[in-house]
Amino acid sequence: MELKNFFDIIQALSVTIASIVAVLGISSWRRETKWKRKYELAEEVLSCFYDVSERFETIRNPAGYVGEGRTRKRNENESNEESEIFDNAYVVIERFEKENAPFIKLKSLKYRFMVLYGREAGEPFDEIVRLTNRLFLASHKLGTRYWKDQGRRNFTDEQFEKHLEGMRQQEEIFWSNLGERDEFKESVNETISKIESICQKIIERK
Repeated sequence: MELKNFFDIIQALSVTIASIVAVLGISSWRRETKWKRKYELAEEVLSCFYDVSERFETIRNPAGYVGEGRTRKRNENESNEESEIFDNAYVVIERFEKENAPFIKLKSLKYRFMVLYGREAGEPFDEIVRLTNRLFLASHKLGTRYWKDQGRRNFTDEQFEKHLEGMRQQEEIFWSNLGERDEFKESVNETISKIESICQKIIERK
């Protein structure tokens, strides 16, 4: 074999090897970049869920403060007594409006998260929305029905027991740690566990 041909072969092999290394390097870089995106998003989402959990505790805190609930828009024909009842029921909504930043952020993260983790990964986000709606519904029922009717309607004994049971159920959603079990908080914790199981698979790789 001529020396020139030998060097041509070596040069061709070098180019081929360099090309293979480059392709492998690009592939590795792409995998690393994709993993980094998933890691950063998982970390951000998990942090946001923890924040939401703490905000629920603040919103549902049974301790009240003077003047809470008075940002509610009044109806023209409300009596002072009705205003006080409606304001008390409005407290959780007023607090939510002050604490809603992580809830809004979760909405913006949901679809990005589903793109990387799959459609089912959106379920914990949806559960937070359902829990928020349960809280708002409890506020509405207590203000317009249970607290409003308490001591103001002539109930039969059976009706009164039913009224008290319904009011208790809504108050246990409205306020934290009111009963022997805080089922609302347990539901929040279950949702947190679901998102942890998704996120930690990628986070623990670091």
